[in-house]
Amino acid sequence: MILYKIIGSLFEIPGIFILICFIMFLYYLKKEKRVRKFLLSILIIIYIISTGWFSRMLVYPLENKYPPFKLQGKEFSNDNGIILTLGGGIISNISENTNQLSDSSMQRIYQSYLMYKNLRYPIIVTGGKIEGTKNLPEAFVMKDTLIKMGVEPEDIFIEINARNTEENAKFASNIAKSLNKDKIYLVTSAVHLPRSMKIFEKYFEENLIPIPTDYQLSRTELSWYDFLPKMEFLKATASALHEYIGILYLMLKN
Repeated sequence: MILYKIIGSLFEIPGIFILICFIMFLYYLKKEKRVRKFLLSILIIIYIISTGWFSRMLVYPLENKYPPFKLQGKEFSNDNGIILTLGGGIISNISENTNQLSDSSMQRIYQSYLMYKNLRYPIIVTGGKIEGTKNLPEAFVMKDTLIKMGVEPEDIFIEINARNTEENAKFASNIAKSLNKDKIYLVTSAVHLPRSMKIFEKYFEENLIPIPTDYQLSRTELSWYDFLPKMEFLKATASALHEYIGILYLMLKN
């Protein structure tokens, strides 16, 4: 079974690119030295960034910054709170009038629903559409999904103009302040939360509570599987790199 997994990983993305580079490297083994070095470098880079052991080094510092949210042992009776949920993308126009939340958005919405079910706090969903497209603003799809789960429509407030996290914070803060809520429970992907908190803290000076969800990687011990090139690891690496670049931008901007 292990051998089957290893061989199978080389015929899937990104493993297939590693296999192609290796075949081309063998072809140029006794020919162009410069091409050979280039292919070997590409092969090594693709392999490293698509393995679990490397992805963990990038993802864990972001995802572990804030602990998972737990309801047990906490007092909420005096809270005047609201759940603020960031959009994570949608899949538009699957068929006529049919749209679907991305995996990240669905995880965020589900976490918000669980909190609503227990706390009955209202929910703000924020997310616009990609510029230059005819996509539906994702906040509409998020609201529709929450209603189907059982959230009362009057408990959902939507913000449909935000195109990025900065605008999520700016526009959603206006709604939250108009509702006069003391505590803001910020729900987003764990890997996205450190950057989101830095941005939202500019608009919510205090009482901003991080709620991580949509974890990219498991917390099991390192195993042979983590040394295979897999799309799930490459995706986690890409997500982490995106966040580090965003955090660096914020540092330079400030």
